[in-house]
Amino acid sequence: MPISLDPSLPESLYPLAWLVGTWQGEGAVHRPGDAEAPDRRIEQQLVCTAREDGTLGWRSTIHEIDDPAPLPPTSAFARDDTPEPAPAGTGERTLLMREDGIWTIGDPLPGQDVAAAQAAKPGDPAGFVSYALEAHFERRDGADENWTGEVRGPRVQLALGSADGGAAISGTRMFGYISGRLMWLWEQRVPGASNESADPQGSPMTPYISLELHRV
Repeated sequence: MPISLDPSLPESLYPLAWLVGTWQGEGAVHRPGDAEAPDRRIEQQLVCTAREDGTLGWRSTIHEIDDPAPLPPTSAFARDDTPEPAPAGTGERTLLMREDGIWTIGDPLPGQDVAAAQAAKPGDPAGFVSYALEAHFERRDGADENWTGEVRGPRVQLALGSADGGAAISGTRMFGYISGRLMWLWEQRVPGASNESADPQGSPMTPYISLELHRV
C-alpha cells in the first residue's frame, strides 16, 4: 500500500511518515519461565503524532485479555510443536502497559548514498536511506528507557542497553509496515536464564510482545 505523505509533516519526520497516525489491533504477550502465566491475547491502541519540534510522539495503551493468545501466521510465537489450544478464558480486560514516548530521527548513518537514493524511482529499494533513531519511553510502572537504532524505509530496529550501562543488549523492538499493516515485535532477555547459549551477550532474546495493527 503506498504511503501518503502529509505535506504539513516536518521534513525531519519523512522517514517515519508511514508510522504517523492512529493504530489498533491485537497480538500476544509471552512470559517465558513462568508456568503460571501462559501466553495471553492483548489489544493495543497506538497513536503516533508529529510534534512541533520535529520529533514523533508515541502513546501506547495495551490491555491483556483473559483469552488464549492468537497465533496468526505472522506471530512470533508460532511453533512447530504447537500445543493443544488453551481453554477459553473469561475475556476480562486488564491494563498491561501504558507508555508515552518521543522518537527523534538523526542523520543518515555512515556509508549511505543519499544522492543515489534521491535519484531512485518511487518504490525502488535503492531509494531507502538508513537514519539514526532514538526513542525515549516512559511507562506507568516507572520505567524510563532510552532506545537507539535505525529506520530504513518502512522498517525500524531499536535496541535497549543493559541496566548496568554495559555493552550487552537487554531488549529489542522491530517494526515493519507490510501491506498497510503495522507489525511489531518486542524481545527481551529472560532474567536468570542460563548463559549457556550461542549468544555471546548471555541468555538468548525471547519474544515478549507481538502485535499486528491496522490504521484507524
